[in-house]
Amino acid sequence: MNILGLMWRDIVLYGQIITQLTKIYINISLCLEILNVYLRQILFVMSSTYIPINVKRQLWFAAHGRCEFAGCNKRLDIHGITMDDCNISNYAHIIGDSPNGPRGNKELSKVLAKDVSNLILLCPVCHKLVDNEGKEKYTVDILKAMKKEHEDRIWRVTDINPDRRSLVVAYGPKIGIDVPYFNKDVLNNAIFPDCYPADTKPVEIQIKNTVMNDGEPEYWNSEVRQIEQMCKDKVLKKLEDDSVAHVSLFPLGPQPLLVKLGTILNDKYRVRIYQKHRVPDTWRWLDEDDMNDIRLEKPVVGGKNPVLVLALSANAIKERIAKRFGKTASIWTITCERPGNDMMRSEGQLQQFNRVARMTMDAIKTTHPDADSLKIFMAVPASCAVELGRIRMPKADLPWVLYDYRNDKDEDVETIIIK
Repeated sequence: MNILGLMWRDIVLYGQIITQLTKIYINISLCLEILNVYLRQILFVMSSTYIPINVKRQLWFAAHGRCEFAGCNKRLDIHGITMDDCNISNYAHIIGDSPNGPRGNKELSKVLAKDVSNLILLCPVCHKLVDNEGKEKYTVDILKAMKKEHEDRIWRVTDINPDRRSLVVAYGPKIGIDVPYFNKDVLNNAIFPDCYPADTKPVEIQIKNTVMNDGEPEYWNSEVRQIEQMCKDKVLKKLEDDSVAHVSLFPLGPQPLLVKLGTILNDKYRVRIYQKHRVPDTWRWLDEDDMNDIRLEKPVVGGKNPVLVLALSANAIKERIAKRFGKTASIWTITCERPGNDMMRSEGQLQQFNRVARMTMDAIKTTHPDADSLKIFMAVPASCAVELGRIRMPKADLPWVLYDYRNDKDEDVETIIIK
């Protein structure tokens, strides 16, 4: 029994020793695997190629010291939190400098290892992404495209003449119960590369917290006063003291108010009007050949009180106004081949509208010399409403009575009189 007891204790002891050794082996294997992964990451991220200082300088200047990864654009000369001066730039290879590295190539890796065209300036985070987790996703072609887009953009920005500064102005009062939202980056990008913003933030001409809506009689008078005051304080002063010479205007809102805005920022100032498109979703003017020609339709019977209908966004307004006035008015109509809510596509169309609208005002004044006012009903893009106000000649044109369509009442109501 004593011998058997001793043997059993030895077996248990040997079992415990084997268990501990197994655990040690597993831990060592795990540590080696972790170390192997870590070493692979270091080998991928850390280039062994010495990049000459003149090549680094050339890349830094081309990238303007910013990360060239699309959408990052991080400054690489300061710490992002403390704002202390420091160099956090990484000079990453597009085609790896080793055939075994990310995007490596047996023939080209060594040849292009020190070539600035094969280097992209990145922040540490983006460098780790493209050389490790994203090394399959971010191909040579993708990284080359990022580098080109970034460096081309830097070149265009730095090549802009100082007189291309433009005051970005956004006008968006309540439309029904909604207040338009303007993204400053979207607006700033829309004017580029023709101009660049004069201020860090757009000038916003709007009352965000008003409790009134366009169904209340006082709404229109209140908004007109606000437009006049805000334009005077925020825009006209800068134009008249020559601190800026150009305005980039982004308008949204009820059409009578847009016309009023146009009479304030009239054609004696350098103003470029932008149009919000639905498809594609952009403020940029589109480069399209189809003009969808704008034309004037003169009244069949003249000599009566003049009415002007602007039917560019919809055709239904023509029937509605004809039904309202019957034969009691002389109805002039500005329309186009294909009316629609996204018909204003190119800046050339807006210029055509300018010419047709000015010609129409002259024709109405000549045909109706004894008229005391011109009633105007509109279904037009926002840019056209502003442009209509800009072409007004106060001493030559009739007073304008502007109407707005109320969907809840299915009728056009008088809003603003411009004299």
